[in-house]
Amino acid sequence: MRRTWSLLVPVLAGLLLAGCPGASAAPAEYRIGVARIGDDYHLFAPVCPGDALSAVRVGGPVATAGDWWAAAGPADPSGRPAEFVTLGDDGPFRRVTVRAGDGGPPRDFRATAVYTDGYGGSVEKSISLLLAAVPAYPAGADPRQVRYLTRPLGDMADLAGPEEIRRHSDCVDATDTPLRQTGGSLRSEAPGRVDRAMLGRDAVDWLAPVTPEPVATEDVAAHLCGNGPGFGALVAAYGQERVWRERDFDVETGGEIRQFAGAYGRITAAEAITQADGRLGCERYTDGGTGYHDVHRVVLPAVTGADRQLLYCEESEHSAGRCTLLLARGDILSRVVVQAADRELAETGARALADDAGAALAG
Repeated sequence: MRRTWSLLVPVLAGLLLAGCPGASAAPAEYRIGVARIGDDYHLFAPVCPGDALSAVRVGGPVATAGDWWAAAGPADPSGRPAEFVTLGDDGPFRRVTVRAGDGGPPRDFRATAVYTDGYGGSVEKSISLLLAAVPAYPAGADPRQVRYLTRPLGDMADLAGPEEIRRHSDCVDATDTPLRQTGGSLRSEAPGRVDRAMLGRDAVDWLAPVTPEPVATEDVAAHLCGNGPGFGALVAAYGQERVWRERDFDVETGGEIRQFAGAYGRITAAEAITQADGRLGCERYTDGGTGYHDVHRVVLPAVTGADRQLLYCEESEHSAGRCTLLLARGDILSRVVVQAADRELAETGARALADDAGAALAG
């Protein structure tokens, strides 16, 4: 079953200092920590089994303050990226949206780690604190041996070593670990081809893009009928996702389009679609906490640019329609998911985007 996490757990200095009772409710299991070693600031963000660290952002104490540094997309998609991140170091990431400014992070700053679970779900863990409160250690100190500030107040009770922080992590069930591909099985040009397979932000002119650029994420080809590692589904590497939504979006029945693209190496993208296609036939299943039924394949004329395609539609427990278009070309997969008030509208949207998605895939 796909797990969808949308929990953001900020630790806000102002709330704590004001004695706000809501601040004390921030659960310890979502702690991350910051320490200074020499002139560099280090973030320790424990990675739970099956998860991956997909992005890190550093900026002002509130989300509207802008970023000092922002990087996403692990350079090595095959496993568990380093949990110790030097703030401002682009090396572990493929995409840097904001390069680090001079002079270190802001005096009053917020660090956010973004994780993905291999099923299209993500979670953010944030900490806001004063730079002056961060514990300092000599240059050359081992990041695995120092203690990290995990709360804004900065007294000894707020300092913890990596293993202590890890013990309080909110980890998923390690027995349901996603099947990731090894870096050596992937073509060197795959990241660029994934980027080119993404539709432009203006491709869906009847909805508004949620973010200006695609977001790095991880996912299998499709969640159809509970598809996942137990059925042999591989996580696509170098994944990117873009989302469009209608104004005043309602999560249960509102209009939404999600495009995902990723790369395969151990198998072809066509084989990934065939694996997902083999799950068709269930009466109902749950995806992201929502039940779906009446799942059926839809005939679609051959899409130019694709060497394998699959379109299927379904109805949610809220009577909304959802249609998923899967396209493959060599090692690259493109998926377009359309949610609408009813199934007919969802199918119309998926058909309308098929040619554009195929052209982007072939580009």
